[in-house]
Amino acid sequence: KPIEQMGGSEEATLVGGRCKVPTIQAAFANGTNANALDYDEVLFGIGHPGSSIIPSALAVAEWKGLSGKTVLNAILAGYDVGNRIGIGIQPTPERLQHVWGVGTWQTFSSVVAASKALDFDLETTLNAYGVAGGTAPLPNTQKWGWDLSERPLHWVKEPTGWPAWTGTTAAILAANGFVGNKYILDGHNGFWIMAGSDKCDYDVMTRGLGSEYEVLTNIAIKPYSACRWQHPTLDCVTMLKDEHDLSPEDIKEVNIHSFAWVKTHELYGPADMVDAAFCIPYTVTQVLMGEPPGLGWYTDEKLESEEILNFSKKVKVTVDEEMDKAYFAEDRLSARVEITTNAGDTLEKYVKIPLGDPRNPLSKAEIEAKFRSQAAHCLDAETVDTVVDKIFDFENIEDISAFMPMLIAR
Repeated sequence: KPIEQMGGSEEATLVGGRCKVPTIQAAFANGTNANALDYDEVLFGIGHPGSSIIPSALAVAEWKGLSGKTVLNAILAGYDVGNRIGIGIQPTPERLQHVWGVGTWQTFSSVVAASKALDFDLETTLNAYGVAGGTAPLPNTQKWGWDLSERPLHWVKEPTGWPAWTGTTAAILAANGFVGNKYILDGHNGFWIMAGSDKCDYDVMTRGLGSEYEVLTNIAIKPYSACRWQHPTLDCVTMLKDEHDLSPEDIKEVNIHSFAWVKTHELYGPADMVDAAFCIPYTVTQVLMGEPPGLGWYTDEKLESEEILNFSKKVKVTVDEEMDKAYFAEDRLSARVEITTNAGDTLEKYVKIPLGDPRNPLSKAEIEAKFRSQAAHCLDAETVDTVVDKIFDFENIEDISAFMPMLIAR
């Protein structure tokens, strides 16, 4: 609604909305909405780059009438360069406790995608990167997105729309002659220190560039609409529920053993959708009640349900030190769940690597089913079928501006 109120040229589609808006505003709104349910993809534990990359690439491509192949190349570039910067400037675990910014480095994910889509030469590309790095959002995740001392949470971690806005703006400015610092990543005062980090690994930024593709090796696709840290637990609960035909009425208690970040999600009584996505007792309860992931988890009726709130109090979290070490040392999210039934049985399941990880991927059919389940909230069945067909033949779309209006709500 605020984006529609701003007005301006009709250049790019608000996905799931009812109109077109200026390019930068579309990148912002679509980037924000992409992460709204915390159901988008994830770069291991440090961000959701797709929600900044894809909206930026689509917005400039629709504005300029570019091809599907151009968009795909822009998206791949956004992942390859943006991820490497994000991983390369990742702070130490000690520093991360105090300062961290997801949208800060994802600004590069966005500007890379927009610059590639617009086919910049080297000079213009460097200027765009310089402008983006100099105007990136503050590293505010620990305070703005994860400060659990003040609830409900305000945003899903850190608004991914802002890096999409900033990166797309930087590309458009560079295209019109704006000059940025061409060495924004370099030196003792480079982007890494601007982003609040305490280390920078330039080798990580360049290793495998051009031969190892981030979108294939480091990106996980979520099967649940909740923070990725919860997913190994939710996998365990799903398997136990299915194997033993469990329902909440059968269960006395649920004990979760996982890495330390999961303990911060041992919260009860979520106030709204954003708050609930970070309350693991609530999401575990949704799984046990058989509610499919997505918007259905976060309706007002569910959030206010006494049955859900009462059962969620049976869910507890304990930190497993070995799993906590593996989180940092092996980029591994693990969990073990023990369910004690009212009949006195103890059922246990361990997940080393959660579903959706490149090492344990979702199938094409599962990814398609996820898309269809969410698209059905704003598109009719015939349009969903058409959009799915177009997505699987995306490289052959001649002009994105003919495709994007299909994503307007109907």
